[in-house]
Amino acid sequence: MNRHTHQVKDPHQLELILSVLRHQLGNSVNALKITLDVLRENYDTFERPKKREYLERVSQLVGRQQEIVQALKMYSMFSVEDCRPVSFSDFWAQLLPLVTRRVEKHQVRLITRYESIACRVCGNPAALNKIVLSAVENALDALEGAENPTIEIYTAGGSSEVRIGVVDNGAGCRPEEIEKLFVPLFTTRPGRTGMGLAVARKLAAEMGGDITMTSSPGVGSEVIIRFATLSADDASSRCD
Repeated sequence: MNRHTHQVKDPHQLELILSVLRHQLGNSVNALKITLDVLRENYDTFERPKKREYLERVSQLVGRQQEIVQALKMYSMFSVEDCRPVSFSDFWAQLLPLVTRRVEKHQVRLITRYESIACRVCGNPAALNKIVLSAVENALDALEGAENPTIEIYTAGGSSEVRIGVVDNGAGCRPEEIEKLFVPLFTTRPGRTGMGLAVARKLAAEMGGDITMTSSPGVGSEVIIRFATLSADDASSRCD
């Protein structure tokens, strides 16, 4: 089994990762320190209910730090262990019902455009599913509160690559936020882990693919997933 190792080679991308980590951990650590300082300085004068209140805050802040560590651990564990030739048409046939159920559950209109592409890609079916469904989940998040929420998912390709696009008419995002969306822990939505697109890009890279996004505030976003194709009629094609 051969697969690509995902490495951060772009210094700018590394800086984005460190910036997000500094923000997430820094906020939590600073809030924890302030809470403990107040509790320590007023411990003898606080009534028991007040002490419990501050200890509860401490517990919540420590819990947030544990969530961050767990999320980073989860990110490192996601990997492609069985990369093999996959029929794209077969993959699409089993993927579409999953996408349809996920989208209809949120009462969002779904448009599908499938370009028949007789090819195979080097990948793992479960990892391929994870990548596309992460893009769909990102679109669903962006559609919260949107008028006439719609997702379009399409396929396109040529002799050397196949593309899957996920388009939404949601809130969109600013250009400076786009690359951050692929950084572990970054999210613009409270209560989200910020791991979906980061994991998707990691898995795509390990299978020799890529995932990118274009977006306009107030208009919507498009996520494009690309994979190189293997020869459709060459029985010796392998993931080498």
